[in-house]
Amino acid sequence: MRIGRVILLSSLLLLMFPLALFAQASGAGLAGRVTDQTGGALPGVSVTATNIATGFNRTVTTAADGGYRFASLQVGTYNVTVGLAGFASVTARNVELNVATERELNFTLKQAAVKEQITVTAEAPLIETSPSVGTVVNQRELENLPLNGRQFANLASLAPGTTLSRNTDPTKPNQLTVALNGGSGRNVNYVVDGGDNTDDTIGGALQNYNLEAVQEFKIQTMQYKAEYGRSSGGVLTVVTKTGTNDFLGSAYGFFRDKSLNEKTKSEELAGVPKSDYKRKQYGASFGGPIVRDKAHFFATYEKLNRDTNYVVSTGGIYPSLDGQIVGTPFHDELVTGKGSVNLTPAQFLQVRYGYQKNADIYGASSLGPPNSLGTVANKYASILGGHTWTIGSSKFNEFVFQWTKFDNFISANSDDPNLNFPNGVFVGQNPNTPQSTHQKKYQYKDDFSWSSTLGGKRHDFKAGVAYIHEPVLGGDFSTGLAGQYLMLNNDPNSPVTDIVIFGGFFGDKTPVNQYSVYYQDDWAFNPRFTINAGIRYDYWTGFDLNQSSNPIWRALKTQRKYSEGYLKDFWNASDTLSNDSNNYAPRLGFTWDMRGDSRRILRGGVGRFYDFPYTNATTLFPASAVQSNYGVVYAYTNSTGIKNPDGSFFHPGQPLPPNQLPAADVPPPNEVASPTITKVPYSDQLSLGYSWEVNPWLGLNFEAVSAWYKDIPFRFRGNPTLDENGRPYLNADGTPRRRFTDFGQGGNFRIWEGGGKAKYQGLNVGFHARMSQKLDMQGFYTLSKAEGNILTGADEFRLTGSDFQPDMHRLGRDASIDPLNPWCSACTGPLFSDSTHRVTLAAVYQAPFEINVSGILRYHSGFPYTEINPGALDLNGDSYRIDLAPGVSHVNSKRTKGFNQIDVRVGKAFRFATPYSVELTGEIFNLLNSDNPVKPDRFGTPSGYAGDPGQGEQRLAQLGLRVTF
Repeated sequence: MRIGRVILLSSLLLLMFPLALFAQASGAGLAGRVTDQTGGALPGVSVTATNIATGFNRTVTTAADGGYRFASLQVGTYNVTVGLAGFASVTARNVELNVATERELNFTLKQAAVKEQITVTAEAPLIETSPSVGTVVNQRELENLPLNGRQFANLASLAPGTTLSRNTDPTKPNQLTVALNGGSGRNVNYVVDGGDNTDDTIGGALQNYNLEAVQEFKIQTMQYKAEYGRSSGGVLTVVTKTGTNDFLGSAYGFFRDKSLNEKTKSEELAGVPKSDYKRKQYGASFGGPIVRDKAHFFATYEKLNRDTNYVVSTGGIYPSLDGQIVGTPFHDELVTGKGSVNLTPAQFLQVRYGYQKNADIYGASSLGPPNSLGTVANKYASILGGHTWTIGSSKFNEFVFQWTKFDNFISANSDDPNLNFPNGVFVGQNPNTPQSTHQKKYQYKDDFSWSSTLGGKRHDFKAGVAYIHEPVLGGDFSTGLAGQYLMLNNDPNSPVTDIVIFGGFFGDKTPVNQYSVYYQDDWAFNPRFTINAGIRYDYWTGFDLNQSSNPIWRALKTQRKYSEGYLKDFWNASDTLSNDSNNYAPRLGFTWDMRGDSRRILRGGVGRFYDFPYTNATTLFPASAVQSNYGVVYAYTNSTGIKNPDGSFFHPGQPLPPNQLPAADVPPPNEVASPTITKVPYSDQLSLGYSWEVNPWLGLNFEAVSAWYKDIPFRFRGNPTLDENGRPYLNADGTPRRRFTDFGQGGNFRIWEGGGKAKYQGLNVGFHARMSQKLDMQGFYTLSKAEGNILTGADEFRLTGSDFQPDMHRLGRDASIDPLNPWCSACTGPLFSDSTHRVTLAAVYQAPFEINVSGILRYHSGFPYTEINPGALDLNGDSYRIDLAPGVSHVNSKRTKGFNQIDVRVGKAFRFATPYSVELTGEIFNLLNSDNPVKPDRFGTPSGYAGDPGQGEQRLAQLGLRVTF
């Protein structure tokens, strides 16, 4: 579909409908009905919502059915007053409105001969009343729950079915992700103040915001409305703080030290003393009125310095390195500033600036010495402007503009050749260094809303258009120039089975444009039953890569000898890939208030959800084959060990054997994109839920959810040493020969395919309890299953991954156990992210004497791993040594030990004259000091534990001080 057709479609929608959107992407919704004492509708009632903190207020009028709705209000606490001549006015005080959530608040007015005012206190609901599955994390939870690293998004793990995971991409140091519905966290769309905050190269979050800047957020894991897009998994919607009518500020510091930590399991196994450990995190915030009730400001600054270490453990390969202490300093700096102004009673403007700068050590692992590391440097910046405009009493418009910029560079600590051993130990230049990535984008988004009564039924229409222009998206990935050597045994004198050396320069550019349009109708069929119907359309340009100059493309396109399915896709294909234009996403949901008292809600929905095809999983690397001269300049392979001319085994440092690649002026490429790669990945979702407010202090939620993922992009080695009949393909001298010769890495090139599949099914049981404003508890249990052929996750592009099973990654990186059919039944199994049981519990208790106690318990059962044949042999002669063990029917048939962690926090507040106070806090993470083993090999033996780099924490404590004024 051409851009013009997209614009025409958007324009027609804007003209055909008196549009209505409650732009909850950056605000909160409030709706309800006003009736008399007989239950009759009261039209023409004035309803005014006043923000207690800022004084901002807005007024709407009830329609013929007595219904009213505020399209989008600032997140916060409100007093809501309703009044009509001849009736006593009613004010509901302390009405809490949450981000990306519409709250229902109904009023009953009684007739009064004289002016009369009635005041009530509104309690926040305990149950979910919309079709979407998820949870809100409010200010009280952000301030009081133990939060390691103060990364606010980590509390998204309070949502049913979620798990905290580590972002494995080198551009995101020290960042955790929220893995959900079978994914690893890449397919979660991040929205901050209505602005896009998603990394278009790798997926997941882009810029971070410090905890002090965040008002609250909502994580929706399934069945969100058409206004939310660019995700096949979940949406995390954040609203940052705004200044109030009072000058308020804070200063804080959090500190850790070696004396507060336990030894890590790896330190115990290595027999070394406890490593040095220092961590300081401090900052301040301040905000207040510029003009009371009119204009406000808020700003924060935070700095983090962490000096940690890890212990090298090579398993005896290099005794001189075993036990070596390696420093891993990390520095992070965060700045946020925000101004807001009520231009008129109907118009509101906000401007926000965000900045982040950090530096970290890349590749830190107990399996790697200092020369295998790199150094990461990142800079992020963003400017957002948002304008909202209430038109009359029922129309509302919200416009958002945002500019973002991200620059990353990862340098190498060594130029030594990289040696990779079977147990996962690696020495020499990190193969992913040096590299850099760059992103710059401009976002324009407009949403409009309007309500109407049609056929006696109330309709709340929603529609919007968005455009993101991203002229800079790419980087430099000239890695592997020092050479990579694959060792046969765990011995420095081991034979070498593979040598690969890259050369040239890889400077990639994959700029994109993004167009979106949606339309939504929330149809109140009756006061108790609402239907949510919507459709969304997304179109992305920039994926139309011309591969005519790629010799791999030309070879696969013209050959007819091999006819596997993935090769047939190349036959007679256009040289230029197509941008996918068939991304229509219909969605249908419902809510049924079964008794009309908002205490028993049946809800559910079905819909399609398209993910943004982030470039690192689609066209970024294939573009290198046509945009640069980077490629493999030397390759040699022999699965039994490479030999010198005299018959002895070759060892690194000796003269290289004759190159198996032919001489070439330009390095032969190593990447090619299948015509299927441009299909946009998506999920079809189905959910059914029941919410029950058992009593005023306890609410229960039940959900059955399913998601079917299709067209997941993945990469795999598509040139095995098998002939057209699937038998080993040998040269005359008996050495293995690949099907297609003269290409990079000895012909072992990668095909970027688009036919990955996965399925997630889950049952969630959750509760929320709130008693006397002293105790607030919530939690969930999830029983689930996630399986597919993209083992690293329903949102990933790797068939295998070193962060899940190192030896499977090493013995057949990006290879399928059946390279002739990566969709085979044995290639499909539980995903690495699959965990049958998940439990999360969180509680905040306000004890006597201004003591606050809180805690979080997280548990999940074991993750799967693949049992490879005992000798890790190439049984079928395809050149990959990841063939299954005898009697094993499919990948990932074994399970590791589960994960469990309890974090606690105790705070004591000392209050002086309002608003001055001092709070002393103590936190303990991993209270029970669980080992939490990770990254098993093919025998199930873990290669990492809690306390190792990127693997959570052993038991450690943190002391804190926070002053508010």
